[in-house]
Amino acid sequence: MKIYLIGMMGSGKSTVGKLLSERLKIKFVDLDSIIEDKTHKTVAEIFEQNGENHFRELESNILEKSKGVEGVVACGGGIILDEKNRHILKSSGEIIFLKSSVSELVKRLHSADDRPLLADKQIEKELDIIWSARKILYEQTAHLIISVDGRTPKEITELILDQLY
Repeated sequence: MKIYLIGMMGSGKSTVGKLLSERLKIKFVDLDSIIEDKTHKTVAEIFEQNGENHFRELESNILEKSKGVEGVVACGGGIILDEKNRHILKSSGEIIFLKSSVSELVKRLHSADDRPLLADKQIEKELDIIWSARKILYEQTAHLIISVDGRTPKEITELILDQLY
């Protein structure tokens, strides 16, 4: 079984992914963490030193290599920007979009020091821009859409399990 969690930064993909993998007794994989381990740099450092395009290439390569591995995979927020990535996701597992409103994301990301796309920017305005560019891609890619606003990670996990089984 392979479950991909997609959604905006701050939507809870990593937290929910860990809980979901524990409940299903399968492996948990965080693509950003794998990239950081392989490069010995944080995502923010990769963006700063090598640029977003380089990060997206690394992300695509890791996704390609992980497609045959079973587990719950927390994807980076921008994974859906590349058509090839969307094809890999759709062809190799269940895709769950953790949908969050921008106002909820602003609450969760009030300190965005580790979020390179938000660094030194007005968080709400930047999230609006990113959301506008990605919303349709998230919705078109997902098999299941779960609203996370006002829900705890445990509640979201239970909702996913109820929807899947």
